[in-house]
Amino acid sequence: MYEYDNLMDFFLDNFKKVFYPEEWIGLDLTLSKTEIFVLLLLDRHDEVIMSQIADYINIPMSTATGIVDRLVKKGHVKRERSDADRRIVLLRLTEKGKELLQGFKTSVNKYLELINEGLTEEEKNLLIKLALKVIKLFEKDAAPGDQDTAGSGTVKRIEIE
Repeated sequence: MYEYDNLMDFFLDNFKKVFYPEEWIGLDLTLSKTEIFVLLLLDRHDEVIMSQIADYINIPMSTATGIVDRLVKKGHVKRERSDADRRIVLLRLTEKGKELLQGFKTSVNKYLELINEGLTEEEKNLLIKLALKVIKLFEKDAAPGDQDTAGSGTVKRIEIE
């Protein structure tokens, strides 16, 4: 259907329809992709601790702390001490963070509904199968340092002189 040489043009011309729709204009897109992953993790688990964030995104604790600091400063996340153990700091979404994610999820759900309504069951199964295959290809092609830790929940430490 498409020549390999024209594949880049195809993606550039068509993916802007997904990444730049009108309904995304109202969302706070000043967040980095890592900040969005942290917000989604908090949304999924209600409360987490810093080590869970570092493990989930596969980053050092110092980087996770910087990300959370920015989210707290923007008013999307709050820190609270655990009632059970005062040494533990729990992270939760604020109302502002919940509202931001609700807008994001509403936009994503719109696309999922379009896919669900526009594809047959066979096409949906094929789409999922292809998406999983592409993800596996990306995982294989990950940088050598990333391959050892991808999905393992461990962080590779690099000595700095």
